[in-house]
Order: sequence, then C-alpha cells, then structure tokens
Amino acid sequence: MVVQLEEQLGKFDLTLGRWCLLVALRLSGRAMLPSELSDDLAVTRANISNLLSALEQAGRIKREMDTTNRRRIFVRLTPDGHDVISKVWPVYEQTITQNVGSKLNLQELEQLKGLLKKLF
Repeated sequence: MVVQLEEQLGKFDLTLGRWCLLVALRLSGRAMLPSELSDDLAVTRANISNLLSALEQAGRIKREMDTTNRRRIFVRLTPDGHDVISKVWPVYEQTITQNVGSKLNLQELEQLKGLLKKLF
C-alpha cells in the first residue's frame, strides 16, 4: 500500500513524509514549532528539518520567527499548502480505500472508522 500511496503522492511532488507534515499542520489549525511536528510525526529533528526545507522551497509552508522569542521558529501552511491538501486528499482517500477498505467487510470498516475517530 505504501508503494501505491507514494506513487500517487509523487504526482503532486510529495513524499509520504511531506504529506504527513502538511496534514499535521492542517489538523493542528495553528502554526507549530518544528519540535512539535517532530514529536507528532515521531521522526527525528533532522528529518523534520529536511521535510520543512523541501516544503518551504515548494512554497507549501512558511517558517516565521517568533516575535517574542527570536530563538523559536513557527511553521505554518501557505495558501498553496492548503490548496495542495485539498487537491491530494481525494486521491489519498481513494488509495487508502482501494488498499485497505477493499479488504474489510462493512462491520470491520465501521469499527475502523470509530477507532480512527477516537484517535484523531
């Protein structure tokens, strides 16, 4: 499933890691510190730095210095970042459905939805 997902995300110049970072920012509904993103996604600070650099270069996120503490940097989605999430989400859902949903019966799907809602 990961291979199919990476293939679909690649059409939007995304990797799974970049996609997860964009979604984490969107779900938070606020600017986040790189350390928060690292903790949320369970990846190293070095990996977050690389993901942020690629997304910033693509214009999908913006890093801004905290005006109250110049040692802190906040990360926020740009309008292009929001736009790419809107475009990719249906493709992401379809890929997950084809690779996971087709293997579960209706009762198992409802159970999975309930568990995911509880987690997120």
